[in-house]
This record gives sequence, C-alpha cells and structure tokens, in this order.
Amino acid sequence: MEAPPKVLPIKEEDDDKPKPHHPYLPEVGVGQKGKGSCLLLLSPRQTGKSTVISNMLLNDKFYGPSFFDEVYIISPTINLDRSSRFLKKKFVCFDQYHPDIIKGILETQMDFSDEERPEIAIFLDDCVGIMDKEIANLATRSRHYNIKLLAVSSQKFRGALDPVLRANVTDIIVGSPFPNTRDLTAVAEEYGDQYGGADNWMKLYKEATPKKYDFAYMKLSNPPRMFHNFEKELDITKSE
Repeated sequence: MEAPPKVLPIKEEDDDKPKPHHPYLPEVGVGQKGKGSCLLLLSPRQTGKSTVISNMLLNDKFYGPSFFDEVYIISPTINLDRSSRFLKKKFVCFDQYHPDIIKGILETQMDFSDEERPEIAIFLDDCVGIMDKEIANLATRSRHYNIKLLAVSSQKFRGALDPVLRANVTDIIVGSPFPNTRDLTAVAEEYGDQYGGADNWMKLYKEATPKKYDFAYMKLSNPPRMFHNFEKELDITKSE
C-alpha cells in the first residue's frame, strides 16, 4: 500500500544556494562572483559534438535546462542538425553570427546590478574564424558579465584559435575520431607538459577514446585531470 502523503512545513527557497551539478563537469561557480569556466570543444564533423552539447544543456544529470538563468547558442548549422531541434525549443538560438548579437547579450547583462545580474551560458558553435575578436573579448571578460560557462567549439586547433582564447581556456573536450593527426599532435604539444609530456598525453587520449564518439575531457586545473567522456577519471601518472 502506498504511504499516505505527509504534510510538512514549507521552507522558503534559498535562491543563493549553489545549484548542484556533476563534479566532473566544468565548474561554473553558480552563486559565486567572479567564478566560471571557458570550455573548448575540439571536435571534427560527425564526432558527436551536438549530442554532447545537447546532453550538457538538456539532461538533468549534467546541467539541465533550468541550471542557468539564460542560455544563448550561436551556431551556423543549428537548423541543419536534427539533434539540435530540442535546443531551439528551450534556449535563445541564432543560426548566423552578427556582432550585434554579442553586443546585445552583454548590454542586457549590464542592465542589471551586480547582485541581480543573471547567470548565463553562451555556446559558440563553429564560429572560430568568423568572430575571433569577440570570442577573445568574451574569454577575458566573461566573469565580468556573469557568463558562467563560455563554450567554444572548433573543428581545428592548429592556427585556428586565438592565443588569448587558448590562454583563458579552463576545460577542453577532444572528440574522436580525430583524422587530422597534425592537429592532434599540436594539442598534445600544447598541453602535454601538464600530463607528463606529449607522448603520455597521446596515450591518455587513446585510453579515453577507445570507441567512435568517445572523447577525452581535460580539466586544466591544479593538478590537471583527464576523463573518458564525463564518466571515468584516468590515472594521468600511470603511463608516464
């Protein structure tokens, strides 16, 4: 027999209480001023990038649709990707880039006082090479605008990413398969020192991506960490 409903005291919701999310995800510091993450998604076509983004924003086991006060997505291919149709129902989406879009988002944020400024996320999908100046500006000043998560996706790494963006990245997803071996080597050379050298980074990447659509997820924290998808943390010292 089902237990009868029990009347309990009603507690006032604490809006300042940090919202929980899985500890493996980028740390966005909800409710904490000056906290946030810049996520770089390095993922060639047909490697499941849209599915990853959809899960991050729609799946309650990740952030879920109600985690951020507002989510903005700029993606030239959002109307061409069937898996993105659910994103368009929940969030503010743009299928083409224009400087006024970013300008409008930032102006809206600054219309609020510091205490009331919404905690937002911005996803820039395949916009590298189109809006590099704006991306670099967002990466350096995102916390000022209370952008809790700035996510930038790119199909290429070598010569494609502004040095200012690379310097401000806190988390990286590297998809698979990654057919451009020169690009993958460039990633290993860029971040390998944090993971026991470029060769060890390559071993870890292969361990993280045994199957198609798997990805290596790197937290550039102190100490650095690497994961198979968002599921299993790898021992970064094992292969050294």
